[in-house]
Order: sequence, then C-alpha cells, then structure tokens
Amino acid sequence: MRTDDGLLVVGTDEGLVGPDDIVVKLQATETGGRWGVAVVSGVPGEGGGTHVHRGEPEGFFLLEGEVELLGATSRTPIRAGAFVLVPADTEHGIRIVGSGPARWLAIWPASLDRLVEGLLMIDPGDEAAAELVRSRHGIVPGRDRRDGS
Repeated sequence: MRTDDGLLVVGTDEGLVGPDDIVVKLQATETGGRWGVAVVSGVPGEGGGTHVHRGEPEGFFLLEGEVELLGATSRTPIRAGAFVLVPADTEHGIRIVGSGPARWLAIWPASLDRLVEGLLMIDPGDEAAAELVRSRHGIVPGRDRRDGS
C-alpha cells in the first residue's frame, strides 16, 4: 500500500513467498536499483553452505533464534538482535543452531531481484537448475560446511 505522500507499506502478510521459507518484501526495482528486502526463516540444522555476491554487499538482522555466521574459515555465533554486514566479494552463509526456529531480515544486493521467481519456476529437487538460477543472479557457490568444518 502507498500512503498519500508516497510511503510504501508492505503488510505483515504481504510479499512473494518463495522456496526455503523466503518471503520477498521488496525488490530492488522499488528502491531505485539499490537493494531488496526479504524475510528468511528456518529450523535448526538448516543452512550450512556459503556463497559470494560479486561486487555487492549484503546485510542481515537476526529477528529470532540463534545462527552461526559462516565465513570462508570462521564460525561466529549470532543471537536475535544482532546485525551482520557482509562486504562485497566475501564468502558467507548461515547455519541455524539452537533449539528453535530462526528468522532474519535480509537486505539483499540488487542482483538478487527476481531470484525467488526464478527458483519458483524450476523443480524444487533440481539442484543443477537451482545452481544455474543462482549463478544468473551473481551468486557464486562457496563451501559446504554442514559437517561442522
């Protein structure tokens, strides 16, 4: 909804619901091509892979739960209320830990506009197709760190 003076309000139950518990609240096209916003959620054990966004930073504000922030070699415990800035070209990922679900606000680089739509168009089990969609949006895969490494 837009207010009379041009403010954009995306309601609680609004947004594009995508795979992997992602709800896109705002595309970068709505911010002059600067950034998009999504709410991501999951349960303990999910996550664990890393990736890189070439040339663009990303931010996360953890709304609920506990996660491990994964770097190329680091693991940093993060609790609700923390904000993370991922500089451009920096390997990163999240693994959900703790006893309950986690939810975070992701401030996405503009290159991720329409990523979720692309993922919705493929078979959910087709990881090769998902990897191709991600690569079209500038996501370079990193390490699989689900084993605790």
